[in-house]
Amino acid sequence: MENRLKAVLDGRTIKWLSDKTGINRNTITSYINGTVPPLDKAYAIARVLGVSVYDIWPQE
Repeated sequence: MENRLKAVLDGRTIKWLSDKTGINRNTITSYINGTVPPLDKAYAIARVLGVSVYDIWPQE
């Protein structure tokens, strides 16, 4: 699944996102590389970044 997570990070680091969400850095890296996160993780990431889940993982 295509995602825009790297673009939405907008200069913030994976470590920053990990610290804010409590999601392991390696897990976030796997999401950037195309692994689809569980809904709770996707919503946590979107909430911290101040965007919609659909801004990160657009509907196809």
